[in-house]
Amino acid sequence: MAQVKEFYLPDDLYYDRKEHLWARLEEGRVRVGLDAFGACAAGTIAYIKLMPVGREVKKGRALGSIEAGKYVGPLKAPVGGRILEVNQNVLDSPRLVNQDHYEQGWLVTLEPASLEADKADLAHGEAVLPWLQQEVAEYESKGMIKKEEERQCV
Repeated sequence: MAQVKEFYLPDDLYYDRKEHLWARLEEGRVRVGLDAFGACAAGTIAYIKLMPVGREVKKGRALGSIEAGKYVGPLKAPVGGRILEVNQNVLDSPRLVNQDHYEQGWLVTLEPASLEADKADLAHGEAVLPWLQQEVAEYESKGMIKKEEERQCV
């Protein structure tokens, strides 16, 4: 597991370096969610809207949107494919994304269209730690997240 300060990113996931969304491969499916750092940087999540089951989404295109304390905007798919499942629990309780990023706080499950090609652009394995270190340092230096002692991220 890659960990920088209070932010941890499990080793088995693939990460979109720009959008801070993760992808978990699950027997021909891909589960997608917002990583711990992205959830903290966004702030308290107040509202999530997701595309419906059956909708095709392209990698890098919106699969939904999010409204949070510090961010309002699209949730861009780390891989392309057809939406198989939407997590109704996060629609009902968006703070689940802040509280349990990798289990209960997932967003959608996709049937991937071009998984091998899409995975090539995602951070995985040994590439995750240096990227996370750089992201935390950059966000802190630019004041995009609170100082470590002031953060209340899970």
